[in-house]
Amino acid sequence: MKRLVIIMPAFLLVVGAYAQTRADSIRVRLLNPSDNSVLVASHRGVWKDVPENSVAAVEAAICAGADIVEIDVRRTIGGELILHHGPILFRPAGAATLEEVLLAAKGRIMVNIDKAFVHFPEIVEIAQRTGTLEQIIFKSSMSAGEAAALMGDYAGTVLFMPIIHIGRSGALASIAEYEKLLAPHIYEWVFSNDAEPVLTVAGALLSGKSRIWVNTMWASLCGGHDDHLSLSDPDAGYGWLIGEIGASALQTDETAYLVDYLKKR
Repeated sequence: MKRLVIIMPAFLLVVGAYAQTRADSIRVRLLNPSDNSVLVASHRGVWKDVPENSVAAVEAAICAGADIVEIDVRRTIGGELILHHGPILFRPAGAATLEEVLLAAKGRIMVNIDKAFVHFPEIVEIAQRTGTLEQIIFKSSMSAGEAAALMGDYAGTVLFMPIIHIGRSGALASIAEYEKLLAPHIYEWVFSNDAEPVLTVAGALLSGKSRIWVNTMWASLCGGHDDHLSLSDPDAGYGWLIGEIGASALQTDETAYLVDYLKKR
């Protein structure tokens, strides 16, 4: 019996070898200033039925349709990087290591690392070892000069999100300095007053260049347009942030609800 031999063109083999994962496609969207989609970030994972900052919470975030999972990373007195929100000395029972979580997230979701930018070299080493370097997003409120010095040659590869407290003195100057030194693809804005004039000015500075990330877990982080309001009136909550200030990444404790709202919107 003759065998059917199919010869694949070389270019198809190359394309197959570099097929995008889900995480790759999310990163492409994040980096594209013309992309109109709103990215959903799951705060500490989806943790209402499982422990927060756990592999299970990350898995639940992926299942709920999140694009990014936010995790809190701490360094124990023994030098181990684990997931935990508060300060620690020793690894609590059941706490996940950063390496375990990155392996679980590999190729599936972007990972926003909070509270650990000072451990940048160690985290980068773990991310390189697990093949997840392009999936991680660091965040910090340190100055642009300090951030650029810490990141060094990785500044063009590893994503960094400055935290800008809109309304505080020097917010616009801080954005200008970041644009000069790092030109971040995404900024986190924190504001308690939705009538703050700097919101409009800052939005104009970043329009067409960078995404704006807003936290909706508590009213004080987003001018009152939080998860609580959004559960009863999503257009007044999430919709206001998207339409009025151009938010294009929302961090939430209501991941599935926000994903569903964006699909309908």
